[in-house]
Amino acid sequence: MAESTPIPVVSFEKFLTGDRADQKEVARRVYNAFSEVGFIYLKDHGIPQTKVDEIFALAEKFFTLPLTTKLAYKLNSAHVNQGYTADGAEGINDHKECYEHRRFKNELCPSDSELPGFKATLDDFYKQCLSLAMNVLKCLAMVMGLEDDFFQGITKRADPQLRLIHYPPIERSVIEQQGHARINAHTDFGLCTLLFQDGVGGLEVDPSHENQFVPAPPIQGAVLINIADLLQRYTNGRVKSTRHRVVSPSVNRFKNCEVLPSRYSIPFFVHPDPETIIDPILLTEGEVKLYEPVNAGQWRDWKTATNYRLKGENGEEVSLRSVAVET
Repeated sequence: MAESTPIPVVSFEKFLTGDRADQKEVARRVYNAFSEVGFIYLKDHGIPQTKVDEIFALAEKFFTLPLTTKLAYKLNSAHVNQGYTADGAEGINDHKECYEHRRFKNELCPSDSELPGFKATLDDFYKQCLSLAMNVLKCLAMVMGLEDDFFQGITKRADPQLRLIHYPPIERSVIEQQGHARINAHTDFGLCTLLFQDGVGGLEVDPSHENQFVPAPPIQGAVLINIADLLQRYTNGRVKSTRHRVVSPSVNRFKNCEVLPSRYSIPFFVHPDPETIIDPILLTEGEVKLYEPVNAGQWRDWKTATNYRLKGENGEEVSLRSVAVET
């Protein structure tokens, strides 16, 4: 039996196949979910479950490679942000390993001789995720009274990252120590994120940001989508970038497990073009900007460098001060 969750479940079929009235109805439901909770489950989204299953199988194949092999693809640049990170490299009290795949540069990617079909399969899935993400952003543009293609204008050269994540088996007692988690509470820092989960669970969200976490369990055939920091800033707070974390799964079949099983997830992080100035959009007379403008590319480098303890594009420390822009 599925866990209860406050996150709305919405069918996207009428947005993809219906007329303008159908699209507006779905768009409003998507917008309401993002403004109230910051998360939504989308079903009937157009990406076949067989394709999602294929990516999970590919992720498992990659992460079962020897560590020395995986480290040959080690992520080493905050600006490029592509490649492999070992357990502990992103947050000392997080327990996971990752592989990042990008739109334009994937130099730290296994070749066909090393892992047949790896790059081509991820490239195809990447395109499907990007298409879905742009349709979700179109929903927001429609409800906000912007041009339908508004977000296309700031994502022409965007380089989202497709991330494969493996949370290795681990003793429950380790995860449940103070300050530890499979991934600690955080918000995402781009525009929005698509997330595909396996059946293990453990993801929780905190809609009120008052440390009141509730489950966001996997739902077969649905993709979980959440708003990230830059979109909250861009919409002047109309949609919410909500904290979330991955902890011990609460479903009954794992409650008595002393050692938690492996968990896999596949997020797709959507970012704007790097030169984009994220200056809050004002829609009503007298509306006050809640955030200062920031440069999207520098913001991404700063967040990535902070998370991975890396340097920026020029080998220098990246600070929040360098991200803010004058208007």
